[in-house]
Amino acid sequence: MRAALFLGPEKIEVRDIETPHVKKPYEILVKIEACAVCGTDIRIFHYGDSRVKPPAILGHEIAGEVIEVGNAVTRFKVGDRVAIGADVPCGSCDMCIRGLSNICFNHYAIGFQFPGGFAEYILLNEMTVKYGPVHHIPENVNSRLATLAEPLACCLNGLELTGLSVGDTVAVFGLGPMGCLLIELARYMGAGKIIAIQRSYKRLMMAKQLGVPADLFICSEQEDPIKRILEETEGKGAQIIIIACSSKEAQEQAVNIVARRGRIN
Repeated sequence: MRAALFLGPEKIEVRDIETPHVKKPYEILVKIEACAVCGTDIRIFHYGDSRVKPPAILGHEIAGEVIEVGNAVTRFKVGDRVAIGADVPCGSCDMCIRGLSNICFNHYAIGFQFPGGFAEYILLNEMTVKYGPVHHIPENVNSRLATLAEPLACCLNGLELTGLSVGDTVAVFGLGPMGCLLIELARYMGAGKIIAIQRSYKRLMMAKQLGVPADLFICSEQEDPIKRILEETEGKGAQIIIIACSSKEAQEQAVNIVARRGRIN
């Protein structure tokens, strides 16, 4: 099969490598139909990562079709379409047994310690098949959209942690893919006024053209977001603030616009 191999910072090569096949009872082989590029993939490309040992296959936002299954697999069958995420817990450590698999002692991640989705096929081992983020794709969702299952789940988790209530004013800093998904989810979850803040005017306009359902767009290069948001909220600030960008400035501004008993994530 062909795979994009990460060989070190700033170096990826597409090469022909051996195609994997199911050899153990709980394995499944997936033919990859789409794999999105995460900001983490870009960061690894530029700087590397201690968990990624070259040559490695990156990519953890994956959608594809099951083409081989081990004889002990019951959750999946040949022909199933699946979406695959990143973090895989072991299912047996103290944390996993307590239902806290997100802090599993033995977890690994697809596209990091385990070969990822920038290839034609991916072989999922027993631990991934039993406990990993492998989910059936509904018939009405195409593979390109299904790759967004992993980042969408991250956004949903982030909003749930804020305790968003119907009618809350929500401010989102950053209109990259995650920021746009967060706004879509906030609207779906019943947010009141949604305010989007973006430094780059070009990116802000892209989000507007895509139909991101914010009520107010603020370009922080052109106006002071603190002043504008306090004006829009009668000095009360926003109940929920999400920082979807790696900006020290955004974090400082968030502290100045959060409402009393509001939440920042």
